[in-house]
Amino acid sequence: MEHWYALYTKPKMEYQVSTLLGKKGIYTYLPLMEVPDTKRQTWVKQPFFPCYLFARADLDVVGQGTLAWTPGLRRVVSFGGEPAVVGDEVITVLQKRLAEKRGRRLVDERFRHGEPVVITTEPFQGLEAVFDETLSASGRVRVLVNFLGRQMACEVEIDTLAKCLLSDCPEAGGRARPEIRNLVPGR
Repeated sequence: MEHWYALYTKPKMEYQVSTLLGKKGIYTYLPLMEVPDTKRQTWVKQPFFPCYLFARADLDVVGQGTLAWTPGLRRVVSFGGEPAVVGDEVITVLQKRLAEKRGRRLVDERFRHGEPVVITTEPFQGLEAVFDETLSASGRVRVLVNFLGRQMACEVEIDTLAKCLLSDCPEAGGRARPEIRNLVPGR
């Protein structure tokens, strides 16, 4: 009987594994999302789960080795030595949710690189920072804060940030990389 299995690939080998399994007659599903490519100033499709894809197969017919010995594949995700079956409903929900997002970018575009922002929640509420980059589709971003006289990278949830207007952040002064308030009082 055919089931879905999760496959763990070497980095950046998801497409290769999917193609090779397709040539063997095994149906695969590689969930994709659009993310910004900052070097080319465009959007590119990347795996939603880096290093993972799903394959639908009857292991009694094709044999586990058909999957396991695919170039670029590290292993079939297993528990207790047995390949873990992924329920049809999990794949269906995943396909449906990603289809709903198709055409819309999964990465938040509220802030631009170098833009002054302010952190709105504790423990750093009111701390001014500089937006650096979006790290994931799940809402993690990197901001730069002054700490001990140096700009330090800090990862936060995008929903904890607000735009810092020049009237709110006089330190910004209209510069691309503004000076920001120190974490250490008196500096």
